[in-house]
Amino acid sequence: MALARYGFIVKSADLEMFKHHARLQSENFDMSVAGVSDVSQAQLVAQEMITKGVQLIEMCGGFTPEDAQSVRDAINDHIPVGVVQYTPEERERLQRELS
Repeated sequence: MALARYGFIVKSADLEMFKHHARLQSENFDMSVAGVSDVSQAQLVAQEMITKGVQLIEMCGGFTPEDAQSVRDAINDHIPVGVVQYTPEERERLQRELS
């Protein structure tokens, strides 16, 4: 089955899962984006995404691999869950430029 329904979860302290969400749609692709303030909200959002037929979830680099595992556990590993990761060089650059 081709990927047609994609979920992305982004984290920031001032995001609210009920307020900060969006959907991008085309004829062949449907993306749900949700903003959350912590991993417990990410778990709830992931559960909701599954009810809407999302086939995979990616989480922003603000989440750890352990956070992603807690989301997988919350959805009973129903669909793949990944975390955006940066190379060590890019992490150093982020520290320099965003500090």
